[in-house]
Amino acid sequence: MIRKSLLCLVCFLFVFAWVQAQDGLDLPTPLYLLSNDGRVQRIGLGSEGISVVTPEDEFVVDFGVAPDGNWLAYRTQQNLTLRNIYTGEQTVIDDQSADLPPSRGRGDTIAWSPAGDMLAYTTPYGARIYANTIPEPVITELREGLFISLQWSPTGAYLAAEAGDNIWWLYRRDRELLILTSAIPSSIGLAWISNTEVIFAPADGGLVRMNLAAGNAQTILLDSTWNYSRPGVRLDGTLLVFGRQKGDETVPEGSGRLIGLAPNAPRIENLSDVPVELNNLRWAPGAQLAVALRGGVMALVLPTTGQGLTLPIADVVAFSWGPPPLERVNGVELTANGYFLAADGNDIDQIWRLPANGSPPELLTGASADITAYAVSSDSRLLVYASDSQLWQQNLLTNTEPEQLTAVGASVSELTLSPDSSRVAYIIPPTEADAGVWLAGAPGSPPQRILTHDSAGQTSVSAAYTQPAFAPNINGLLLTRVAENEPEVLVLLDLTSLEALQIGVASRAVWLSNGSVLAYNRGMGFAGPTEEQNVYRIDPADPAQAARIATIPQPARIITMRDIAAVRARIVVGSALVGPRALSVVDMLTTTGAITGVGTGGFMVNPLLSPDGRFLVGQTHDGGALTIKDLQTGRQVILNAPPHIMHFSW
Repeated sequence: MIRKSLLCLVCFLFVFAWVQAQDGLDLPTPLYLLSNDGRVQRIGLGSEGISVVTPEDEFVVDFGVAPDGNWLAYRTQQNLTLRNIYTGEQTVIDDQSADLPPSRGRGDTIAWSPAGDMLAYTTPYGARIYANTIPEPVITELREGLFISLQWSPTGAYLAAEAGDNIWWLYRRDRELLILTSAIPSSIGLAWISNTEVIFAPADGGLVRMNLAAGNAQTILLDSTWNYSRPGVRLDGTLLVFGRQKGDETVPEGSGRLIGLAPNAPRIENLSDVPVELNNLRWAPGAQLAVALRGGVMALVLPTTGQGLTLPIADVVAFSWGPPPLERVNGVELTANGYFLAADGNDIDQIWRLPANGSPPELLTGASADITAYAVSSDSRLLVYASDSQLWQQNLLTNTEPEQLTAVGASVSELTLSPDSSRVAYIIPPTEADAGVWLAGAPGSPPQRILTHDSAGQTSVSAAYTQPAFAPNINGLLLTRVAENEPEVLVLLDLTSLEALQIGVASRAVWLSNGSVLAYNRGMGFAGPTEEQNVYRIDPADPAQAARIATIPQPARIITMRDIAAVRARIVVGSALVGPRALSVVDMLTTTGAITGVGTGGFMVNPLLSPDGRFLVGQTHDGGALTIKDLQTGRQVILNAPPHIMHFSW
């Protein structure tokens, strides 16, 4: 029944949005609904549709959406669980004392910190804070009030907890602990106007800004001749609040007209003359839209007009929004072209180019069957790809048809071009009869198998080769040898003699422009997932003199690394812990291993750095849209189309 209701909801939303087009009614970010039957459902944007994001056999009592939009924390009567809504990965983080929320529907009872490393959730006596750390989580109990909603500040430096009777308690984060820093005896709603400043509206009138980083200094924004409530902040910094002049009989008690205050300017603007009922009204992200949940019935409200839409759902007990929306663009100016796989109009996976000039993505290929792997030359001139058990090459500078290089197995992967684009190396997996590492040259010339997986063609494989990378200065190919119950090792294959030389024990490696190799282990395996990562500099001519130049402390993990300048590599760092975590970007001197911070990489999966290290590109989730972060300006955007991409490369 709830599925039919939600389908009706989407139809109503579409019609209402069309009718109110001038007001721009649209969901700002995915909406999550907890129904009385204990299921959480996600209403996506555009054509994403509706999906159940919690297990069918779990009865959920409350939930919170992580800041990456991929992870969910949900609570049952037995435990608190983290779950990736796209991959299904999940883990129980509190199975002894998860407790239950004292109330639902009045605010977020489970709230993630903006970096995703801390979780706050209400309990029958206050709130519990779960800090995702090693060697074990840090738990903090807050007992100052019976909390009904929780709000983190924009950077996660503070937490605001709402108790009954409009009382608010504010806590400052100190590493994994929260320390009480202030109490607000009365405020009808609360909004973070900056990382350290809150706006509150006392019940007896007025509007106040308080700076928690300046001894809780308070500034009167609006005097007490009016009653204000439900402050909110738009993306441009405009402060919104509903107001009612005391004694104004034209505005009913419990209602207010929308007022706007320009950021950093004492200018007030009446945004509406229509009173809006404020009972259980909550702002949506961006404060263009408000939502009211009353008696299990939800309504979307346009606060500037007072017009609203009662949704055809009668059993909603709680709701929450996805993370604040990123800007959506058709193209973005980059310092190099990007490439990826995505379906064309016939649902065939093709290669697309994201032009560096800011134009929208363009289709490059017209293969008759899905393209499964590809490589682009460093000068963006030549494209090589696998499709329909054939290997093809296409000149991107001329308007000529693709040429067939050679027939290959159906499971070709990891294509890579030599620096002069005259040869392509690729992997055929161990389970294929012709498994191994192959090298192809000019069109029509037969390919050569240059290395064979151990026990190739068998179900059980003792060792296999992966991650081929041509050397920049010698006729060699770097590979990683992966074997069960053995350390991963780096192998340099001489392409003239086909002699293989082990040059290091590591999982990943990148060539430096001077012909050296930067290598590192995954930090997983024999010592478990919390093992430290070591970074080595290796001279292939003298691998015995490999130098450990840096150590990445647990639980940090190198996600990707790139040589971007002389003696400088840029590294993207994530976390080995289960759950969301914002990426960090650092620079490392390849001579000494000295590391300096660059900034945050935001949230994304499968990230790759641009050749100059300025841009970080990945996906919103596996198989999701392309997201691009400019590490110089901090701007992160999502590409409008295609909505689903794979295998991005530069």
